[in-house]
Amino acid sequence: MAEPLADRVLRLLLAAEPGALSGEDLAGRLGVTRSAVWKAVEELRRSGYEVRSLAGRGYRLERPVRGLRPPEIETALTTQRLGRPVRYLPETSSTNAQADRWAEEGAPEGALVVAEHQTGGRGRRGRTWADIPGQSLLFSLVLRPDLPAAAVPPLTYVASAALAQTLAHWVPRQAIEIKWPNDVLLGGRKVAGILLEMRAEAQAARHVILGVGLNVGGTGRDLPEEVRPLATTVAEWAAPPAPDRLAALAGFLRALEPLYDRFVRAGFAGVREDWQAWFRGAGRPVRVLTPAGPVEGVAEGLDPEGALVVRRPDGTLARVLAGDLEYVTTRAS
Repeated sequence: MAEPLADRVLRLLLAAEPGALSGEDLAGRLGVTRSAVWKAVEELRRSGYEVRSLAGRGYRLERPVRGLRPPEIETALTTQRLGRPVRYLPETSSTNAQADRWAEEGAPEGALVVAEHQTGGRGRRGRTWADIPGQSLLFSLVLRPDLPAAAVPPLTYVASAALAQTLAHWVPRQAIEIKWPNDVLLGGRKVAGILLEMRAEAQAARHVILGVGLNVGGTGRDLPEEVRPLATTVAEWAAPPAPDRLAALAGFLRALEPLYDRFVRAGFAGVREDWQAWFRGAGRPVRVLTPAGPVEGVAEGLDPEGALVVRRPDGTLARVLAGDLEYVTTRAS
């Protein structure tokens, strides 16, 4: 897939910072017309980049605006594999669907699809995911773990632990928690969701798509009315200056890569403590709505295989692999 001209222009402008490049220079380097360069610059401006036209000097990229186009992401990454290569979409129905198609075409492990807005964002159990266009971080990773298909589902815990670790760079640790299985909350309100999807062959994972939606900028009031009481954003909790989406993405991938590698080597037992460090539900009365019916008792945490352990009122232990958790009482402050 050929790199869009706007990204090629952005790459040169980033390399020239803080200087400027003339339209003629850009056209010559890229082998296109000056008109094509102008159209590419206009596309960058529509994406939120401030590109100034300086008389007698050309185009200069202004800061502190940072976007999510591939040249910006590549510059920010410190990972070995995750986040490369990148496909950027101004709008798509679902980054997971785009990443799945790319994986079927042969995309390598670590390939990243990022979008400004999703028209059909999906969450767990068929739910929808609403975003704030230009403020939410929406992306999907292609992963190719050498694992049996049955060993893959706990990868969702790995991602939520990495996200909690990332948010701790900007948000007070006591405000961050993971609600089983993988919702990340700030102050008890949802800030992120994770969706894991897999294609398997002969009981082995062929590829896994890890989708993440994180409300970075704006406020909960910018979200649809029906989710406002339940949702929040990083900006509402972070000490100023709040992180931008690029910082959040690069930070998450940096935190995820070593956890993911450890998970592939050692299984969930190797990362269990990383997840439980952010689980605030241990010792709390819960009700878990499962396909087989509700399970009630006191949450104890995850067992080494990744099942939620609930102690029933009669003292017996229940292992829950899937469902929706509700806290029966409010945690004392």
